[in-house]
Amino acid sequence: MKYFPKSRILTNQTANPGQFTTPDGKDYTGPYYTTFNGESFTGIDPSKGSSTSLTIYIPPNSGFTDASIESYKRLNSTIDANLIDPTPFTPRPTEADYKVGRITRYIARQKGGTQFRVMEIDKTTYDNLTKQRGDLNYSVWRAISIQWQISGPLNDELVNGIKVRPGIIDTNEKILNQAEKNFIGIKQYLSNPTQFAI
Repeated sequence: MKYFPKSRILTNQTANPGQFTTPDGKDYTGPYYTTFNGESFTGIDPSKGSSTSLTIYIPPNSGFTDASIESYKRLNSTIDANLIDPTPFTPRPTEADYKVGRITRYIARQKGGTQFRVMEIDKTTYDNLTKQRGDLNYSVWRAISIQWQISGPLNDELVNGIKVRPGIIDTNEKILNQAEKNFIGIKQYLSNPTQFAI
């Protein structure tokens, strides 16, 4: 059994078909964990039973070389002992924001694993994650920004069936429905479309 500090291992992930092969060349699906150097093994974590090394599946004639595969592993290594998770942030809209009617919100989500965290972050953290700079673990986290309506009527105002003034609830729910397509979990996290509204 191997030992890794918790800060240097990402546990309880799920391998999809075509993602990994076992040492005998068979396709592997099921739980796996990844170490700080990008190596992956079968099992939830190294303390639960025996683990078998996994190899990233590279399709035949894909053009990948051994060197490029190693670069891929380093690029996709999900743990680095020197990198940290983002810090949650709660926005505080100003009077000027309410006059404009909206604020920009920044949301971060863990990329992989069967369980993931979603949190609101500030703009600096968002910039560091999206530009992959600083000491944040950007290989584990991705971020999105959305425009969030905070003032106006609660629902769209219509005249003869034509929207003349966007409503807070309708606008924010539309934004969340669109964002959820590529950022699963944001609707559950921002479950109150009238948050910060006046």
